Amino acid sequence: MILIQVATSTTENAELAATVSDIVTRIDSQHSTLAHQPLVFLRQDIPFSQYLALLSVADVLMITSLREGMNLTCHEYVICQDGQVSNKKHGPVILSEFTGSASVFNGNELSINPWDYQQCAESIRIALDMDEKEKEQRYNNLRSIVLHNTGENWCTSLAETLAQVYEEHYQRDSMSIPRLSTQKLMQKYKDSQVRVFILDYEGTLVSYSSFGTSSTSIHLASPQRVLDALNDILLDERNIVYIMSGRTQDDLESLFSRVNGLGIIAENGCFVREFNSDVWTSEAPLEEMTAWKNSVKGILNYYEERVEGSWIDEKHCSLIWRYDKADDMDTATRLAGEAANHINDACGSQRVRAVPVEKSVIIEPLDWNKASAATGIFERLRSGKVGVPNEPDFLLVAGDDREDEAIFRWANELSKTEAIKHVTTVSVGKRNTEAMATLTQGTTGKLRLSTIF
Repeated sequence: MILIQVATSTTENAELAATVSDIVTRIDSQHSTLAHQPLVFLRQDIPFSQYLALLSVADVLMITSLREGMNLTCHEYVICQDGQVSNKKHGPVILSEFTGSASVFNGNELSINPWDYQQCAESIRIALDMDEKEKEQRYNNLRSIVLHNTGENWCTSLAETLAQVYEEHYQRDSMSIPRLSTQKLMQKYKDSQVRVFILDYEGTLVSYSSFGTSSTSIHLASPQRVLDALNDILLDERNIVYIMSGRTQDDLESLFSRVNGLGIIAENGCFVREFNSDVWTSEAPLEEMTAWKNSVKGILNYYEERVEGSWIDEKHCSLIWRYDKADDMDTATRLAGEAANHINDACGSQRVRAVPVEKSVIIEPLDWNKASAATGIFERLRSGKVGVPNEPDFLLVAGDDREDEAIFRWANELSKTEAIKHVTTVSVGKRNTEAMATLTQGTTGKLRLSTIF
């Protein structure tokens, strides 16, 4: 077997080029013979005809990009492997999951994480040992994808997607969403027998502030006012209140220890404490959480080393890369977006997402969120397992950021299907949202609203 590595003739990093040359020299000195050279390193620009010839006679193509766009080399390789030029055909493609092509090949390539050297080596073995039937099947699928994704198809798809996004953006625009009518909400409240309130904590009941050890710390400007408002709502036995937050169970129990009967959704839906209960239940399998966190931490460590003053905050069901104390905030902000894209590209199959927020990047599971927690809560409410004799006929969901959009969609769907008679979703502040109404006075307006119940 011969490994041919074709590199560009110029590089912006002389130190990296020297390191690669040292590795090539070490391999050749150990494994080369007079009759065999296992590694051919071409640091030069080769003619296009020679490039196509290499693609035609290769047994396997391996692309290990750490960051790249579409990478048309693998598309050209697929076309060249039809067997019309040489007796070599249907060669497998080993492709970095960080390339754009990996998202369109639908698993017909051998996907690898280029940071995982053991996986790269194993993929080479699988590609070389692959039987002809599997090679042909994978090749035919890849060829169909390459021929379908023409320039015309890409342009048409892009135009249609842009039009769809524009329409969705317009529908969610804050100017298109009505202000909350307290009169109508109060009438729904009076006409209901079992009322459920699901209220976001950060940014909805309390404001973000600079108090604490990080920018995400919360300062209760009027703690007694918040607690009094919740206790007043819970005086009516027909009212059920849940607080939802990204904070841990211990934090939320400490904050709301003086509110009896309060339900809590912690870590954005991964843990739930039912109302009138002291027992926490895990909505998400902790084994799955451990598996994806191990993969993501390897990527976050890479960025943590490059941003002085940053650190990784690990919770049961999420990871947060914080850089509020970074020495170079501009570089940290730029790398935060890169880290989020890196994780979303690399770990999509593990059902996690990375979201850049103020001076941090939050990584959390896709399948476990505030909406999934609310779904479980309502199933238990309707089944009577939590001591509610009748099904809820009133639902108010209030939130303030993108983390709350999933539960807004869930509640809106209940309204459309008339599963609950009276449903209201409220976004606090001025922002694009899927909520039915907005409350522009922020946390103050939400606390004032609680006094009408």
